[in-house]
Amino acid sequence: MKKKYNYIVINFFRVTNPYSGASEVSYNFFKSIPSKDKKLIQFSDNNYYEKNIKNIKANTAIEKIFKIKYMSEYILNICKKRKNPILIFEGASWIGYSFLLYNYLKNKLNNAKFIYHSHNIEYLLRKKNNNFIIAFLSKYFENFIGKKFDIFTSVSKLDQKKLTKIYNFKSSILSNGILMPKVSRIKEKKLKYKYVFFCGSVEYQPNSEALEILINDIMPKVNYIDPKIKLIVSGNKFLNYNSKALVNVGFVNKKKFYSYLKGASIFVNPMQTSFGSQIKMITALAFGKRIIASKNAILGLDIYKKSNILIANNTKNFAMLILKYIGSKKYDYHISKFYQEKYSIKKITEDFINKI
Repeated sequence: MKKKYNYIVINFFRVTNPYSGASEVSYNFFKSIPSKDKKLIQFSDNNYYEKNIKNIKANTAIEKIFKIKYMSEYILNICKKRKNPILIFEGASWIGYSFLLYNYLKNKLNNAKFIYHSHNIEYLLRKKNNNFIIAFLSKYFENFIGKKFDIFTSVSKLDQKKLTKIYNFKSSILSNGILMPKVSRIKEKKLKYKYVFFCGSVEYQPNSEALEILINDIMPKVNYIDPKIKLIVSGNKFLNYNSKALVNVGFVNKKKFYSYLKGASIFVNPMQTSFGSQIKMITALAFGKRIIASKNAILGLDIYKKSNILIANNTKNFAMLILKYIGSKKYDYHISKFYQEKYSIKKITEDFINKI
């Protein structure tokens, strides 16, 4: 008989009411764990209530560091009442939080399994975006956790190879995935103009860089030939750009987001830097969209050879491809079906849990 486990998923940021790719991955992963014996514990900026979810009020880095001891005590109290606990640390926050929490818990939970759910390679992300000290600490913590935890995951074969090269440990692949609606039932956004679509918060530097390229380099070339084509962007309350091509729809709920995505002639993503695999790309693939992207935007994804993805080598090529394919059909049933099955978070999570 297979051992019965109790799952405790730990997030160092709020994932309820998902508002980013990382929060969507973490929240949907938790919801997809095929067990009633599960609990999500998160640092949160609000007291939003949901069954099986514990909020610990903390927003800033300092608040989180000081409340990790309280989080550990709460976890220990839960584990007293539960047999065979599996603690899953979500890795979309700084890995230092996971290191601190583990050190509070490791000698007090002899019967527990520890899993680190990596969303990217932390050291490479911090090396790009933070100072030397944070990057150095992140590398030390990531190596420590990779060798101490029972399972350390990676989102793709590419990340798996990089982790082995940097740290000399083997990770288990746990791909990113999505909870998909019935695409055929989504009503597309109908506007008086044709548009390309991009999404993502500019607080994340790779998104900010990509949007700047779209607005300052690509869309002027597109609009020089066809001034009627617009760029619609979601995920930001305010964008500090003065462009006639830009339509910022702000933060929108999932229903509206899907509507804008389905109504777009093309999904665009000129990201120059990418870590892990992008939920925005997986969603666009699952919608069967024509996609124009940089080669970095598709890193970490298993691409079906008949996918509607066009790789642009430079901004001129990117603009020419938009002009050429702006009249593309907005939905390819076979491509959509393939990616909905491949990146189903329910199936991905169930397969992973069943292997533990």
